Amino acid sequence: MPRAVLLASGLLLLGGACSPPSGLADASAPPAVVMRGVRLRSFDGDTPSLSGHAERATYERNGELTATQATLQVPGKTPADVTVVRAALMEGNLGSRRMVASGGVEVRTGSGMVARTPRATYDGVQQVAEGNEGVQVQAPDYRLRADSFSLSAPDGRFTFEGSVQTVLESTHD
Repeated sequence: MPRAVLLASGLLLLGGACSPPSGLADASAPPAVVMRGVRLRSFDGDTPSLSGHAERATYERNGELTATQATLQVPGKTPADVTVVRAALMEGNLGSRRMVASGGVEVRTGSGMVARTPRATYDGVQQVAEGNEGVQVQAPDYRLRADSFSLSAPDGRFTFEGSVQTVLESTHD
């Protein structure tokens, strides 16, 4: 999962230019920015941490960002180790660095693992992704189903809970 909440290229400049003074935002006001065919980029300081695109993105004056039909590419330790995350809807907050992906979330790793879940949350500060609506994982050597999952990005630890079913598959004869 991404290490930070989505940022659209140039979005912070647009959001800052369109934001009312602090404390004056009206909850019924239209979004600050609505974009179509958006290329997304996120940064850890000055370092790009992910990229992607969305069919549509909306930035609210309070820092909320909503992207539809979104795809994110998260670089790994090597150029071949890219993780791709797709979801019908990604909602996050730039300030809190939290995101919720829903509508059929799919995660594909460079090693060939594909995980699918209806909904996943991501905390960019803690770098932890979680879901409690079930997950199905297909990898070259195994298949797995679980009721819930947690992934800690800093240590690469997956935790599966509830009813967990694993099938090991040999790729060698």
